[in-house]
Amino acid sequence: MSGIRLLVGTRKGAFVLTSDGKRERWDVSGPHFAGWEIYHLKGSPVDQNRLYASQTSAWFGHSTLR
Repeated sequence: MSGIRLLVGTRKGAFVLTSDGKRERWDVSGPHFAGWEIYHLKGSPVDQNRLYASQTSAWFGHSTLR
C-alpha cells in the first residue's frame, strides 16, 4: 500500500500528517512556521519534500513561503 500525506494549515502553524494506506495510525510533524497563520499548503509535484505555504500576518500581510 502507498503512504498518505495530509497537509494541515492552522492558526498555530503548519502540520504534516502521514500514515500508511490503512490510515489506522498517524504520525504528526510540526508545527512548521510556528505561530504563523497558515491558510494553504501544497506539496510540490516534482519534489515530495518541498511544501508551499500561504500565510498572513497583521504586520506584513499575505505572502507565500517555500
